[in-house]
This record gives sequence, C-alpha cells and structure tokens, in this order.
Amino acid sequence: MTRRRGFTPFRGFTPFRGFTLIEVTIAAGLLAIVGLAVVAFLSAFARGAQTRARVSDPAIEGALLVERLRALHPSMRATLGSDEHLAALWLSDRVPSRTVHLSELGWLRFDATSGDVLLDRIETERFLDDRTLESELSSSDDFLALHDEVVREGLLATTILAEGLDDVRFVPPPRESRGETSHSLRNLTIELEAERAVARLVVSPTNPEEPMR
Repeated sequence: MTRRRGFTPFRGFTPFRGFTLIEVTIAAGLLAIVGLAVVAFLSAFARGAQTRARVSDPAIEGALLVERLRALHPSMRATLGSDEHLAALWLSDRVPSRTVHLSELGWLRFDATSGDVLLDRIETERFLDDRTLESELSSSDDFLALHDEVVREGLLATTILAEGLDDVRFVPPPRESRGETSHSLRNLTIELEAERAVARLVVSPTNPEEPMR
C-alpha cells in the first residue's frame, strides 16, 4: 500500500480565507462613520463645557459669593468703602481692639478680563514673618487707595468667590448717608450681570461693629 505524500488537513480544519475587497471596504466605511460620530460628540461636549464656563446664572453666583465669603470670614465686621468694581471689608477683629488693622482687611474686586469676583487679602504668614508689617488704621482712612499700595508691594493673596460674569458693580450708598462714623456700618450692595440677566444682593456684616476711631 502506497501512502500519498503531502500535507493532509486534520478533520474539521478549515483553511484560512482572506477578506475580500468588498468586506474590507465595508469595514473601513463603518469605522469612518463611528469615528465621525465620536469626533462630533467630543466637539459638542467641548462646546458645551466652554458655554457652561462662560455663562453663569448671576443669582447663583451671587449666592455662592456670599456663602464662600462667610465660610472664609464668618465674623465680618463692616464695609469700609466701595466704588464701582472694588470694595474694602473689615473681615475680623483679629487683633482684639475694635480698631481696623492691616491684617484684618480684605478687598472684593471684579476682574473684567476673567469675569471673576475676587477676594484680595494679605496672608497671615506675612505678618508672622515680618511683624513690622502690621499697622493700625483709622476709620477715616482711604481703604480703597490702600489696596493699590498693597498691590504695589506684592503682598496680596487672591481667592475666587464667583466666576463667569459679564459685569459686577459694588453700589455705593446715597451721598447723604456717607458720614465718617456711619459709612462703615452700611451693607454692601452688589449687582451681578451675565448674559443680560442681572441679580442684586446685599452682603451684611455677620458681626457688625463700628471701629472706635
């Protein structure tokens, strides 16, 4: 008996058959469709994220501003002065004296470039490192001009309290209420605007107190 030479496939084995041109074309088309769908989804998600970052509800941002300010400084004493985009606050009586000290001051300001409401203040560590930095102030001092001086010295640390706004205005009180002894007790009125919606809120001192002098 003569054996046939050559390879004899095992039973049940089917030789590999390559993809046809039509099958490859269909697979490539399906991959292209899926790829376009993924790109479109990611683009829409990115646009949505940009829109959410740019547009805020001024009422919500105002409420967050107040809550963040009170969380950081729960014993705020008074508003010491304000103009359209800057307000000076007596944040606490850290040096027990019922007088305003530099370490107790903070400034709310609106950054029109970023759309953020910021709280500027000098960090406590600065006063520990340089004890000559501390100074006692009078209630009649120009606290808004003092902000510019501290900025020039490079002493301020900044915290974001609200963001995504088109405009924020700190509303000064009526002229007749601006007296040397009464101006620091007034509430701070803030108008926030985003996408033509406007919210108005009042920030009241949590522990109101008039500086002694």
